[in-house]
Amino acid sequence: MRNQAEQADKASLPTLNQDLLAQYSSRKSGLLERLIEAYLEEAPRFLKNIRQSNQGAELADLKLNSHALKSCSYNLGAAKLSTICQRLENAASNRDGVEIEAMMAEIGPEFFEVEEALKTELLQIKRQAAAAASAARN
Repeated sequence: MRNQAEQADKASLPTLNQDLLAQYSSRKSGLLERLIEAYLEEAPRFLKNIRQSNQGAELADLKLNSHALKSCSYNLGAAKLSTICQRLENAASNRDGVEIEAMMAEIGPEFFEVEEALKTELLQIKRQAAAAASAARN
């Protein structure tokens, strides 16, 4: 029953929290762009380390990298991915191999969704900036 409720909760979450992204955009010019670029540079390394840690049964590293990916994903509004990472981190702490494998099956596809959504956001930001620069010249 708990797993069904968790799956329903995750299914109802958007890939990215657009309200949070809009807040970053309104705070400071270029902030959201820099945050997304940093995420796209760093987050794949965390995912790679998670996979390597899992293959090597290195639970401390699995926990550490799950925590890192959880935090940076949460900060960019990727709540589903952050939740998966939290569950993976908890499973590593509890040495719960079944839960670790369940979360490992979910983390890759969700990471891909987040990465693609952020690339789309970044492209839109760059297009808007180019259009604004072009309009300013004219």
